[in-house]
Amino acid sequence: IPENIQNDVKQRIQREIDTGMTRRSEEELDYTTFGELSQIITTNWDIFGSLLSSKRALEKVMTALNNLRGPIAHCSMLAEDEVLRLKLTVRDWFRLME
Repeated sequence: IPENIQNDVKQRIQREIDTGMTRRSEEELDYTTFGELSQIITTNWDIFGSLLSSKRALEKVMTALNNLRGPIAHCSMLAEDEVLRLKLTVRDWFRLME
């Protein structure tokens, strides 16, 4: 994991610890953003390349998922076309792993 991402993750974990609430996970990977996950995968393409068909397609799918993540994470209603977009993007993700 790139050092800049490790530092951001450690800060997110510390902020969560500082709330006094139970940590959501012991895994640092669970504290990364979609953008960071994409960067981790592309930086380590030698590991993930055998699982995914295209680095460029991965970046496009991760960007689309990240754009849809906000309304979902904040329990906002998705318009009918956004629900369709989510379903298609998830299909694209699975297609990447064929």
